[in-house]
Amino acid sequence: MAMALALVCAGAVAVFAVLGGPQEPMAAKAATEAGPGPLVRSDPGIEPWKEKPVASVKAETEEPEPQPAEPEPEPKPEPRQEKAPEPPPAPEPEPAARPAKPPQPAQTPVFEEPPEPTESDIRSAQEPRRYSLPDGAVLGLTVDDMGIRNAPVFDSVGAWALKYGVGHHPETSMPWSSTPQRNVYLAGHRLGFPGTASHLIFYRLDELGRGDEILLKDRDGDRYRYRVTEIFETDPEDSWVMGQIRDRDMLTLQTCTGPNWERRLIVRADRV
Repeated sequence: MAMALALVCAGAVAVFAVLGGPQEPMAAKAATEAGPGPLVRSDPGIEPWKEKPVASVKAETEEPEPQPAEPEPEPKPEPRQEKAPEPPPAPEPEPAARPAKPPQPAQTPVFEEPPEPTESDIRSAQEPRRYSLPDGAVLGLTVDDMGIRNAPVFDSVGAWALKYGVGHHPETSMPWSSTPQRNVYLAGHRLGFPGTASHLIFYRLDELGRGDEILLKDRDGDRYRYRVTEIFETDPEDSWVMGQIRDRDMLTLQTCTGPNWERRLIVRADRV
């Protein structure tokens, strides 16, 4: 059996060698000798299948981008029509002439200068007069030899201050001023107007003499005493009388003097 199988195998190998052995070396040789030829495409005899164009879904669904709108042209202003001038109003008829008014009596002129005092006014000026300090008064002035008690002194020389009492010149000292020397300068009417607090308030100023006492009192009750040392007259332009004098603490009283009231009577008193 073994021998038979060996013979069968040997026969099969021989047949395989004759009929279908490997021929690669031959093919390789033929290929190297002949070289590659051009490829020729045979005609299949039918029309090639062409793909139909399909519209893009995106192109159909997407909306076109909005284009910027062109600006509308601005309307041109219409030409302004000028109004025709209105005709002037018809003249009104003139009213009938009125009878002329009878001439009116002239009004009583207002006194620019204080009137001359009457005998009754002078008698009143000889008697003591006591005052009370109104709001706004900074000092009270007392001169017993003139019959004046606590006359109001205002820090002004305006017309209102001289109407309601005595005026203190604001550019001069006060009794309490912290200066090496002082000159408290007060002015009052010699005559004044009847019915006012300043009427004849300094009418008797010329009766003062050396040594007479003058008293100032502030609203806190502090008192400042002075004694008369000088009496003289000046012109209205002599402003030097308002100035201070070295090492003197003094009070100056001023009023008009007669007979034409153009000069000034000055009374100076030094503090004691």
